[in-house]
Amino acid sequence: MPSFSAICRSLAPSSLYSITCTRRFAAVNRRGDVGLLGCTFPLGIAPCPIASSRLGPLAIGNHPVVGDNDGHLSRPHLLDGKRTPRVRFTPEELTAVDWAAAQMSAGPFSAALDGARQKLQAMSAALGQEPVGVAEVTDSWGPTAPPTAPEVLLRLAEGILRRKACLVTYRTPESTEPKTYPYYTYRLLNVAGAFYCVGKVPTHDRLTTLATHRIIGIELLKETFDVDQALDVNRFRQEAFGVVWDEPLDIVLRFRADQAPYVAERQWHPSQELRWLRDGRLEVSFRAGGGFEIRRWILGWGDAVEVIRPAVLPKDLQQTLQSAARLYRLTDDARER
Repeated sequence: MPSFSAICRSLAPSSLYSITCTRRFAAVNRRGDVGLLGCTFPLGIAPCPIASSRLGPLAIGNHPVVGDNDGHLSRPHLLDGKRTPRVRFTPEELTAVDWAAAQMSAGPFSAALDGARQKLQAMSAALGQEPVGVAEVTDSWGPTAPPTAPEVLLRLAEGILRRKACLVTYRTPESTEPKTYPYYTYRLLNVAGAFYCVGKVPTHDRLTTLATHRIIGIELLKETFDVDQALDVNRFRQEAFGVVWDEPLDIVLRFRADQAPYVAERQWHPSQELRWLRDGRLEVSFRAGGGFEIRRWILGWGDAVEVIRPAVLPKDLQQTLQSAARLYRLTDDARER
């Protein structure tokens, strides 16, 4: 753990000053800065003012500062050393946490993660164990999910843990007016960066999945609930292809040889089984529900995939492709005119 004096030296305005520090100090307001009394300087120089925004390294270097950092409400002071936790990270752990926080920069808790990451980096520097800069050389792009308000996720999680009903105000994409109704929260899902909540509307028999970014209001009620034992959330997780849970189907697909390696290197569903054919094609089998999401995924592979089972699925895909072909023919005719 870096010493109190070592951290104070890193905060000094000039390396020409040597600082001797005590475990106890008082704080004074000086033009918006906080001065550390008890940090004495040679040559008769007065105690050095340290900006309140720079008190963080003291707190995260296992010398927690309690009280109001700006000195307006209370004087900042060090937490009793006996109560100070000692937490040590390996360089690999520091790198892993730093990278994970950076990857969630667009998530619901992005502001809090950014602050935690800055504190982690300051603590790492004080310990002389700076994380490998994986986050700095990693760029992320692609489709992003609409943001969910942190308070919405916190209320949903509280409802799950305490078995308390929520009163949600929800707006679907096709509706102009939101609806408000009670909702029993069972489980939160993170699918492709988007958050969903699986639960039950008391007046409905089936599970209801809500996209959390469409919840525009939520209130925790006093009413408690018991999880409907007929609705198996674990089965939902195992059978759903995405976020929609329908009656599962046995799906068998065959992928063209040039695309087969790209298909084989990923898990598309927990139940999937792979079988290589002699001509280099790959047969993928899985059992899942969510027909719309399955069809959309298959269509994304174009002519590189053939549906073997179920028999009804090729007919649905054929109709979709014929409709798309008509659309492009109409577009070509309009261009010629």
